[in-house]
Amino acid sequence: MTTPRKGALPAITLRSDDFDALDRLVGDLPGSGPAGLLQQELDRAKVCEPKAMPKNVVTLNRWLHYSDDHSPEVRRVQLVLPKEADIDAGRVSILSYVGAGLIGLKEGQSITWP
Repeated sequence: MTTPRKGALPAITLRSDDFDALDRLVGDLPGSGPAGLLQQELDRAKVCEPKAMPKNVVTLNRWLHYSDDHSPEVRRVQLVLPKEADIDAGRVSILSYVGAGLIGLKEGQSITWP
């Protein structure tokens, strides 16, 4: 696993269709909280066509496993748009801190996140 230097954010990659959907989503929202963080991720992301997207990158609707420093538990979630979110089913909104932090990361990357 690669750990970025303190304060540095890891490189992220977004599919062009995910980028477009997320850009529309955050366009009408206040620039604070998870929406503001997601906008920052969009601003720094490398964007590629869906066919060129590496298989090990977190995209919308992809199931993944992650852990955080606050719990030893490994969680299995799917990142989805807000209207599809269902935490009991493991479907996490992209407008949550978890969703905004995970989108675009490659397997094995880590991020310091609120």
